[in-house]
Amino acid sequence: MANITLSDEIFATIKKLGTDKIFLVPGGGNMFLVDAAGNQDGIEVVPTHHEQAAIIAAEYYSRISGKLGVAVVTTGPGSTNAITGVAGAWLDSVPLLVLAGQVKTSDYNFEGSLRQKGPQEIDFVSMVKKITKFATTSTSFKGCMVDLQMAIELSQSGRPGPAVIEIPLDVQSALSPDCSYHEQAQLNFFNSQKYKPQPIDLMKITEKFVSELNSAKRPLIIVGNGVRIANSVEALRRIILSLHVPVCLTWPALDFLPFDHELNAGRFGNVAKRYSNIAIQKADLVVVLGSRLDPVLTAYNIERFGRNASVKVVDIDNAELKKLPSRFQKFRFDLRQFIPAMHENIDHVKHKNNHSEWLKEIQRLKDDFGAEKLSRGRSDDAISIYDFVDCLSDALTGGETVITGSSGLAVEVFYAHFRNKIDQRICLTTGLGAMGYGLPALLGACEAKNQRMFLFESDGSLMMNLQELQSIKTRSKPAVIFVMNNNGYASIRTTQSNYFQGRFIATGPSSGLQIPDIEKVADCFGFDFFRISKTANIMDDLQKVMSAKKQLICEVVLVEDEVL
Repeated sequence: MANITLSDEIFATIKKLGTDKIFLVPGGGNMFLVDAAGNQDGIEVVPTHHEQAAIIAAEYYSRISGKLGVAVVTTGPGSTNAITGVAGAWLDSVPLLVLAGQVKTSDYNFEGSLRQKGPQEIDFVSMVKKITKFATTSTSFKGCMVDLQMAIELSQSGRPGPAVIEIPLDVQSALSPDCSYHEQAQLNFFNSQKYKPQPIDLMKITEKFVSELNSAKRPLIIVGNGVRIANSVEALRRIILSLHVPVCLTWPALDFLPFDHELNAGRFGNVAKRYSNIAIQKADLVVVLGSRLDPVLTAYNIERFGRNASVKVVDIDNAELKKLPSRFQKFRFDLRQFIPAMHENIDHVKHKNNHSEWLKEIQRLKDDFGAEKLSRGRSDDAISIYDFVDCLSDALTGGETVITGSSGLAVEVFYAHFRNKIDQRICLTTGLGAMGYGLPALLGACEAKNQRMFLFESDGSLMMNLQELQSIKTRSKPAVIFVMNNNGYASIRTTQSNYFQGRFIATGPSSGLQIPDIEKVADCFGFDFFRISKTANIMDDLQKVMSAKKQLICEVVLVEDEVL
């Protein structure tokens, strides 16, 4: 029987969690981890060309599959490259495990008196302590297995987030003192995950919530991504359909209801159609589930948010509750328990209110303030992003998964105006808002779900992880990549125009920033290519794109200086 190393034990444990893909970049500092991942039955290694991409891909694998995302990076630059991805998962509360290599324990700078002792050594753990649920350097076999159990549990419990374990080379290759150790560790983990009794007052509190939502004249539920994190989307849908209560949605929760559903009161915040914000201000009861109400959502004026309403906020994170105004009623609960408890109380409502007048008022707001900025039918040489998003809404028929970039003009217009349909899944990273997420996010999503995926990405963001086009090509997953080409950073050009007297710096060709020919990029990486450049032809062209069977990059030539 072959010797079993710590690295072998680690991936045997990870396999038992159901995780079947490991995203990594190999290096001298993680060589035993890489070898063990590649030789573990039931696990497939997915290589990327940059560690940032490996972390982001693992994050989106977790988002789409519901399994723990796992990435492996090497020491030094491999670890520092990973930090952006770790931060994104932390801010968006995505469970993630990052295994990082490190120099041998004999070369490790334990005292910290030197800047560096071993080759490519850097103190990764200290860098990520504040953006992880758990971060440690494991220096023994048994200690690492205990750390692994802790990292797995903490990353997925409470408010989820990333966990980091740094493992020196000599510890990675340490031989197992007990070949069944991973089985015991796994058993301990599952024991710790047993159902925890609900607080005695939870049923009474949720009964009151349900009663007040039913009796209020103008109730509204705000749905955030925490509902999906709590695996409670379907339960909450049943609640709002039963009580006939409208919802306002954050961007990550855009797909909670189809756009045209009578109970969908829209997406609110700074970048939104006016009717959703007006509805919140007209409501007499606002219940917030799964949203931290960041300043962009509350228009930097949280004191007047829902100013005519009794505002009730349920959150698992006490720090998020403490930041809220004193007039808000705050309830610290895990939505994994709170929403099912609400659902249990639905049957106790004797006379359900259909809130028909309130829904009619919301529909009037939609009619008055929901008009699109459209010019469909023109034949100009460049396309309005508003027109394209409108046409894309029509071209996608339902059931698709759409990954988007996280910032910039095109993405903001998408989330303000895209009309989603039933069973569509729309994903982005919101908290960090980093450019460069699109391609590795698409890779992770493709590995999580065996269906054709769509990416809606901007030209500037595309360039920040362009190398991952090869990762997607290599894996041969069916995907359509829409590249919104406005020749650089259109949103920053608007800022420079408005606030800096048109002094354009590093935002387009005239100021030193150039985007390569997208068709040549597609050809270089072996993708089929299509270009949409005429407004009058968008729908016909989109039908051609949708019928494509191979991996395809579709460039959309946009008006360069359009504004929101």
